Amino acid sequence: MDDKIALVSCSGLSPLGLVVRAATVELALDNENIVAACITEYSAQPNTCSPILDDAKIVSITGCADDCVSTILKEKDVDVVKNIDAETVVKAFNLNPNDSIRLDNDGEEAVKVLKRFILSELKHI
Repeated sequence: MDDKIALVSCSGLSPLGLVVRAATVELALDNENIVAACITEYSAQPNTCSPILDDAKIVSITGCADDCVSTILKEKDVDVVKNIDAETVVKAFNLNPNDSIRLDNDGEEAVKVLKRFILSELKHI
């Protein structure tokens, strides 16, 4: 996993949106080849995406069934190499984050689980 990887994640106001943001930002802080990208920036820019995505493998991290991240990236003609459904990962561990402002106990554990899952998936791209 030496290539630059851009994690483009959900930024929704649900508890899972907070979990996804925390997990992707922590991964970017801990790994120099990973960057966390802001989906809101891309949705606001007409017909373009940030240069942060240049020369990066794009991984979308969705927070719910609406999958706004993939929809926005598709509209911008961005090639996504992997889509990770955070809700499925978190539910598989019987976690239920309940706070969209601060990470509760399940939220903290969900961040850890999601980070481990993302890192394991990045090994295969």
